[in-house]
Amino acid sequence: MAFADPQSQRASSSSSSSSSSSSSSSSISSRGWNYDVFLSFMGEDTRHNFTDHLYRALDQKGIRTFRDHEELRRGEEIAVELLKAIEESRICVVILSKNYARSRWCLDELVKIMGWKKCMGQLVLPIFYHVDPSNVRKQKGSYGEALADHERNADEEGMSKIKRWREALRNVTKISGWCLKNGPEAHVIEDITSTIWKSLSRELLHVEKNLVGMDRRRASSSATSTYIGPWEYEVFLSFRGQDTEQNFTDHLYAALHQKGIRTYRMAHTKGEMILPTTLRAIEMSRCFLVILSKNYAHSKWCLGELKEIMESRRQMGKIVFPVFYHVNPSDVRNQGESYGEALANHERKIPLEKTHKMRAALREVGNLSGWHIQNG
Repeated sequence: MAFADPQSQRASSSSSSSSSSSSSSSSISSRGWNYDVFLSFMGEDTRHNFTDHLYRALDQKGIRTFRDHEELRRGEEIAVELLKAIEESRICVVILSKNYARSRWCLDELVKIMGWKKCMGQLVLPIFYHVDPSNVRKQKGSYGEALADHERNADEEGMSKIKRWREALRNVTKISGWCLKNGPEAHVIEDITSTIWKSLSRELLHVEKNLVGMDRRRASSSATSTYIGPWEYEVFLSFRGQDTEQNFTDHLYAALHQKGIRTYRMAHTKGEMILPTTLRAIEMSRCFLVILSKNYAHSKWCLGELKEIMESRRQMGKIVFPVFYHVNPSDVRNQGESYGEALANHERKIPLEKTHKMRAALREVGNLSGWHIQNG
């Protein structure tokens, strides 16, 4: 049940998965996405077991997943809703089970998925569920029988379609995926979910790669768990408007938006209390980019935001990436220079208990790996 390279049917290391998904995700079109994952499967084989368990695992990670309802699968022709869902999904997971090729609907889905992969760089992950990858590739066993049945009553147009089905089946076996035979499925589902999560995270980080002026330190997170629940935003931007709103933050927001990454950005309004809408956005965001600029700590709003963000990281395992924008990370961590001046000023006006929490949040974020922008 290990992550396997179906072409060679040997166990493959996770690095092959990473390189495959990285190359695919980096070429995905700049467009909006309604789903993170599209599941293609044969209902009678896996709907109420493996596919259902996988769907629940993805949903618990906050990964938006399209799984069709049985009502959609009426008639011979694939529903328009499914074709649209494929186009609007970042990743397609194809569960190739014993009777997958008996369904014209599944085969049409697969042709669409492989075509979209070719023209749009969509990431495709095959799962060989109790089938031999070589039988899928060579169309033997149940796959050979199914295609032979389709060919019996096919006219010229039908034979042309079957040819496309055969090609799509061959091509999907050239992609590294998982081969499930015997044993518990929970470990495999966990591995699949983790691979998808990492791929989505890489796509987010790819946006940052080409931003100029960055002396990029290794971005990582020490979080060991992930918040369970739906996400309204993939990224929450915390920043001091007067420092970066019209330059760096604006450019970063545009880059994320072009990648179809749903991002929360709010210019701080007058007043010192964080608005309920902002608190809710923090709760409903998958990860955070904290842009620590010269005057960030002068804003009680920013520091209040940061306190909530770091609490979310500790309690829910969310990912936080700091961007040190023309400031020294050690000044953030130790509250030196403008950060020290700002905190000293706050301590003259607000209770020490609050400023202690502000200092603790700055020390914590200052110790995280992220990006350091100096010149350029």
